Amino acid sequence: MRTVHVAGTAGKGSVSTFLARILTAHGWRVGTHLSPHAYSILERFQVAGEPISEGAFVELVDRIAPVVEAMTESGFGTPTFFEAANAIAFAHFAGAPADYSVIETGIGGLLDATNTISRADKLAVITRIGLDHTDMLGETEPAIARHKAGILPWGGHGIALRHPSREVRQTFAATAQERRCRLDELDERLVSCDVSASGTHLRVGGGQPMRLGLEGRHQGVNAALALRAAEFLSARDGWTLDSGATRDGLAAARLPGRFEQRTTVDGQRVVLDGAHNAVKLAALASTLRDRHPAQRFTWVLALKDDKDIDAALAAVAPTAAGVVATEFHGSGAVRSTSARKVAERARAAGMRSIEVGCPIEAVTMASQVAGTAPVVVSGSFLLLDAISSALTPATYTG
Repeated sequence: MRTVHVAGTAGKGSVSTFLARILTAHGWRVGTHLSPHAYSILERFQVAGEPISEGAFVELVDRIAPVVEAMTESGFGTPTFFEAANAIAFAHFAGAPADYSVIETGIGGLLDATNTISRADKLAVITRIGLDHTDMLGETEPAIARHKAGILPWGGHGIALRHPSREVRQTFAATAQERRCRLDELDERLVSCDVSASGTHLRVGGGQPMRLGLEGRHQGVNAALALRAAEFLSARDGWTLDSGATRDGLAAARLPGRFEQRTTVDGQRVVLDGAHNAVKLAALASTLRDRHPAQRFTWVLALKDDKDIDAALAAVAPTAAGVVATEFHGSGAVRSTSARKVAERARAAGMRSIEVGCPIEAVTMASQVAGTAPVVVSGSFLLLDAISSALTPATYTG
């Protein structure tokens, strides 16, 4: 199956979704494997923009369960959750069948489970690079870039967002040269994106503005990377990139938990975003400023215990009227930083903050002091899931 493989610190899900929608608008049947999910595991496995059905998901789990058990007994170890999810995605897309698959990495790239995709015609796309998962990928951007560059195909083609650091660019170039992979860089200075109360519009070069279905100035770069990938695929595979279909695809892009606008049962506006590191939180803060000029926001914030709290709070601070620190219940090795610790660090950074252990109560507390501005709930997809039941139903369908 012709595959696009997407890695990066921020923007993987958005690039994957924009590209899948562009391809779908051109009549191709596309399988998209996303992670993490916001509310349902079914979100991770999409064909033609629709999540897998519960019945099909259960059937595939039943198919791979004996393989998982056999591997466990063989001494190689039990496959991880993410490895099992990959197997489900690949099997689902093969059975669809899909014309293209768009696959988002989990963590890194070089050693990521999705990097079993090794065919030379795989198109690799590398999004924005920043510091995240430093315990596994390294503590510097060049070290992290080496992992991301690990998805570049031998003898194939890659597209990467041009990084401001020469050392990061040299890391990408060295890996591409070693693998005889042609690497195409996108300079974000050529991308113009306007955000206002009327929405987000992208302009590339001297072209006409195009409406984006995902909100935020940072989405302009993500959409431009998807466009560059679509241009390459159309030229390589012999089909015509239609401007009308491209516009339709960009406008149709939707992702749960990315600047998702909902309301509480009492009518309080809420913005939900799974931004979980400083890079993503800064992008969210920028979008809030663009969409709601001159307003400050009450943030409901919870973070996993492996995140840089101070960096996250520094990203939030320019837009924060205050922080209601809360926590969520993870599973396995996933743990939430205590609400007290987040609140203490917020106060140390000069922000008004209180801790409310229950996420739903935290949203209620934030609503009482938010005024006319929406409450912003962020820091982890697990937090979004924990408070979703207190909000009006989501309109996302795929």
